[in-house]
Amino acid sequence: MARKRKYIKGRVYKTNDKILVGGRGKTRMVVSMNNDKNNMAVRRISSLYDKNGKKRTGLIPIEKSPDIRRASGVEVKTFRKTVSGKPIKEKHLGKTKTRLNKWDMKKISTKKQT
Repeated sequence: MARKRKYIKGRVYKTNDKILVGGRGKTRMVVSMNNDKNNMAVRRISSLYDKNGKKRTGLIPIEKSPDIRRASGVEVKTFRKTVSGKPIKEKHLGKTKTRLNKWDMKKISTKKQT
């Protein structure tokens, strides 16, 4: 019997925000949107509520998990390159043991907003 192939689509990584948008560089979770380790497409995961307690618009809500502790959502914008114009590689991202479930991935990949 063959082993199941390990895909990276839907896997959650830790990264420095400096790589994606520049600035000071806040540690942030991102989710992989494809299976290419050397040319990744990622979307940022951020809190569903801002610091004043208002619900943010433009985020697709996802379920909580051990690495994602508070109510969070995934942005609609996909990042394919770093700020310097180089492709995003898996070896530059911090691995976690978390993966989004298939229902969340279906919501994210069809770009449904609530």
